[in-house]
Amino acid sequence: MSTATVEQATTQAPTSPGLYPNVPAEEYHRWPHVSQSRLKVLRDKSPAHLRHEMDNPPEPTPAMVLGTAVHLAVLQPDLFRTEYVKAPDVDRRTKAGKALWAEYAAEWGEDRMLRADDYDLCLAMRDAVYTHPVARKLLEGASAREQSAVWVDPTTGLTCKGRFDAVCEDTGAIVELKTTSDASPTVFPRSIYRYGYYIQGAHYLSGAQTLGIKVDLFPIIAVESEPPHCVAVYQVEDLAIKAGLDELRPLMETYARCQESGVWPGYDTKAVTISLPAWAWFEINERTGFND
Repeated sequence: MSTATVEQATTQAPTSPGLYPNVPAEEYHRWPHVSQSRLKVLRDKSPAHLRHEMDNPPEPTPAMVLGTAVHLAVLQPDLFRTEYVKAPDVDRRTKAGKALWAEYAAEWGEDRMLRADDYDLCLAMRDAVYTHPVARKLLEGASAREQSAVWVDPTTGLTCKGRFDAVCEDTGAIVELKTTSDASPTVFPRSIYRYGYYIQGAHYLSGAQTLGIKVDLFPIIAVESEPPHCVAVYQVEDLAIKAGLDELRPLMETYARCQESGVWPGYDTKAVTISLPAWAWFEINERTGFND
């Protein structure tokens, strides 16, 4: 890559722009820089909500812990085998079960022990991804996987961060892996909007380009968490990425303004006229023939 790459993992949040390999996910999440997840809090709620979340980082949910393990199993399978162990399937109410569990915990640490069914799920989802020809080609052609990146936004001067699942310089793509309950083409676009994946794509692509990485595509590998673990690969279209960029700019400006002033406001302090969402009017019209 043409950008600076720091070969060793850092124990403190880096401030120099560049790529940082070998950074554990939990360490990356502690970096205080502007992330796409923080920007989505601004999109969906308010600066006050974001400030509270920044001051009171939530504990990872079981779903988040499992998602991190799935990512490692798919993107760094060799590391997965050294970082996680299948916990013994025992009755911990029994003396023998308690003893065996304690033996594993002493050797591995409980945070690295996955329940037997969760461990098998990680492997099943990994195998499903690599069975998909396009997903396999993207991942096998990646020049780097799970790279943590730091860059400075040229407009606001904010230090930003991103964690690129896979960088494919040959195809000009940053590949994102997503676990989902439904990867179908009729439902997954809702996830792209609801969870702000198009904003994530805009944030990652603009950051990578700032670092000198020649990418302009944001394909998503979506793998279902329930059997048969079907996989789909979706290329987020340019128009959606542009929409993400259009939303990204005012969010970044709001973040910069709040950071500079120290004021993180909540919702509007004035009474606001409110109506029904557009989809509700459509359903009302279908039921009653009402037209606004």
